[in-house]
Amino acid sequence: MAGEMAPTPVSQAASSDYGLKALFDELDAQGVSTERLLRIAAVRSVAGSLTSPQRFAILKAASGLASSPLTALAAGARQRVHHLGVYGFALATSPTFGDALAFGRQHIDLAGALLQAVFRREADTGILTSLNPPALGRYLPFVAEFWRSSLVTLLTEILGAPFPVRKMTFPYPAPRHAGAYRDYFDCAIDFESEAMELHFDARVLACPCPNASEVTASICQDFCEAVIGGGAGETALQRELRSFILANTSRRCTAEEAATAVGLSKRTLFRRLREEDTSFQALLNETRTALACQYLENTRLPVSDIAERCGFGDESNFRKAFATWRGASPSQWRIMRKAADSS
Repeated sequence: MAGEMAPTPVSQAASSDYGLKALFDELDAQGVSTERLLRIAAVRSVAGSLTSPQRFAILKAASGLASSPLTALAAGARQRVHHLGVYGFALATSPTFGDALAFGRQHIDLAGALLQAVFRREADTGILTSLNPPALGRYLPFVAEFWRSSLVTLLTEILGAPFPVRKMTFPYPAPRHAGAYRDYFDCAIDFESEAMELHFDARVLACPCPNASEVTASICQDFCEAVIGGGAGETALQRELRSFILANTSRRCTAEEAATAVGLSKRTLFRRLREEDTSFQALLNETRTALACQYLENTRLPVSDIAERCGFGDESNFRKAFATWRGASPSQWRIMRKAADSS
């Protein structure tokens, strides 16, 4: 049985676990704790990132523990852009909805999706096709319901208006709760189709995102490369830790969680970093500094919001930390950078 398997260490070299919080919250509302779900899925922790098989194991366990046939649909409706961290911020601040969709598909693994998707346009209809859905076996309906519901919820938030879905097709027979599909998606639904597709009004691609800012998809990509890539001579362990920190920038991440994420004990992690003449706190500070500077230079976000996005619950603590990092307050730094760019 799955619950008797040895827990699988989580490697940060794997893809991000973004997207699962909504599922955890829905099951928690049904009385199923995240700890129990992970135990049955044989996953030690979601503090860092998960491989695709680990994410699939969690969804399989969730389907068995769910007390309602609508669990996956309801969980997807709980999704929020801020659950997706920097990836979600990149989507929401893209210039147009088309830019957001392009960035989202390019980095779809950061959202935790199990299937890749291809996009095509036929006249005024945009079509997203999921690749190889049969690979999910009998769990395809649960996974499809969760991610289709998540997608519509997230795209609606990014667009700032109802996402104009026209039709969804699913390559499996209609379940007993098929009527709920129309309630959640408000569009035509076809079952036993040859492909799993989502059809929408392609005119929405030109719509501006209401939260658009200078931080477009390309800037976010450059940022991720700068922060995760690190400097010359940086080790694989340091890059993995930076990835973990970046994936958890909106909350306080601990050394214990980081050690679990890279498959080491905390003691071993600290020893390895000492040998590399650095520390977890140093990497944390460097990554937070880079993130804060990107937000200050490329967005109009208030300092309070930047503090929260960098994992500080208290704005005053963020201001003190930033002054230590850069020798100036966040507001002063922003002014200096704008002056330097205009000179």
